[in-house]
Amino acid sequence: MLDWNKIKERTSELCSDAAQKFRQYTPETFSKEKKFVNGVVISLALITMADKKAETSEVTSCIDLINEIDEIKDLEMTQDAIALYELHIETLEKVIDNNIKWQIEVGKLLSEIGKLKPYPEYPPMIEALINIVSESDGSLDPLETEMKEKILMAIQ
Repeated sequence: MLDWNKIKERTSELCSDAAQKFRQYTPETFSKEKKFVNGVVISLALITMADKKAETSEVTSCIDLINEIDEIKDLEMTQDAIALYELHIETLEKVIDNNIKWQIEVGKLLSEIGKLKPYPEYPPMIEALINIVSESDGSLDPLETEMKEKILMAIQ
């Protein structure tokens, strides 16, 4: 036989726990964290494709970084972030040969990164991450330097 009082009590406890966890991630905070993840992933994709080729060392470095970022782990978004990174790489690879489409795609992504401007704590972290990736292949291409500047201008 069902004990409805016990079920109601347990349901009430679970709802209370859920409400407490939900308050920890208010929509503004959650949005801020998602913007950060999106900004990191886009920055990594842009710096990877800055010289219009995805080198294995850079892609591997980016995936390793995504796996190591605590903020992404805390949101349990590691797999989503990797999939988004791969999507941006594929999108950029498709427009490499068309300069106009390339510029439009890069502009869209830089605009998306610009949503991090209200959060001054993020630019130093993103700068450090893109420095790691740009130096992961052993050479710093002038196109990578130019893309780093564009990324940093977009977020500062």
